[in-house]
Amino acid sequence: MMPIVKLGFLGAGIAACHHAAAATALGAEVVVACTRNGQSSRWSAFQHHAPHAHQVADGQQLLDDPHIDAVVACMSWDVMPQWAERLLRCPKPILIEKPITLDAGHLKRIIAAANLHPHNKLFGYNRRYYEPVAKLQQRLKQGGLKGVSVVISEAVADHVRRLGAPIVEHLIPFTSAHTLDLLLHLFGALQPVAMGAYAERGAAAPFVAYNGLLKTRHGVPLSLSINADDPSPIGVRCLFDDGTTWHLSPLETLTVYQGYEVRQPTAQHKTRRYTPKQIHQWQADASLKPGFKEQMAAFLAGNYGPGASLNDALQVLELIDAIQSNVWHVEHRHPPQ
Repeated sequence: MMPIVKLGFLGAGIAACHHAAAATALGAEVVVACTRNGQSSRWSAFQHHAPHAHQVADGQQLLDDPHIDAVVACMSWDVMPQWAERLLRCPKPILIEKPITLDAGHLKRIIAAANLHPHNKLFGYNRRYYEPVAKLQQRLKQGGLKGVSVVISEAVADHVRRLGAPIVEHLIPFTSAHTLDLLLHLFGALQPVAMGAYAERGAAAPFVAYNGLLKTRHGVPLSLSINADDPSPIGVRCLFDDGTTWHLSPLETLTVYQGYEVRQPTAQHKTRRYTPKQIHQWQADASLKPGFKEQMAAFLAGNYGPGASLNDALQVLELIDAIQSNVWHVEHRHPPQ
């Protein structure tokens, strides 16, 4: 495959700006972008990162344009599924932001169709390119994993403010999918064992929280917590039989702990305290949006490395379906009056 030089963009929002910044930093040229309004503040922000790009309103015209080598597709969450089949039929290399569809059944029907070009499509699960993720993956290959705990917190009201109330029922494939893809990348296939579903109260409902247990293909237990506005730090915590704990939290930072220090009571703290001992830490490159530059470099070179394929994108949606179908529903309980 020849290196990519000229890019076209479907969409010019926040994600597109991050991708354009990475592309131009790597020497690629963003020559055209499709957006509905060439006078909007979003288009102005996009032009800051791609000053030579011209605007078009016809996305199919962009896909068919013989003057561009490849496409970055980062349309809004409600538009992307309408374009999924066209993107997969296009012979050009395409970097596709998630979610390409909002459920596994839709994507399976597209895959069953003929004349697709899936092998030059890269899906935008950029956390796979973090150095801390690679470090954790190396440790996992050494064995000795005892258990995993995962916390995901959805800022529901913030998403509603930005994207509207209809996003709420799709938040897991839209935002939690990043972390779920990371779990599949690190641990392979996951099987739900017992999951509880709880319909959250509040003006931003009907967000449904999921808490329960999955297991890896090797039988290692993985506790999963997906809740609305959980103040616990998001993260993936791995316990190993050598006494170390490897914690991605936030997902851009990997901290390794071994043992703990005992702090005796003081005048300010009347009880004994136990503090984990940090022995290593790695952080993702944040000179641009973390993972975007490494992902774009792989895309431009045509060597996707650890990047997500069409099958990987499907497995994320299948995992979401499995989590949501293998549940008991937790009843809302009210205190006695």
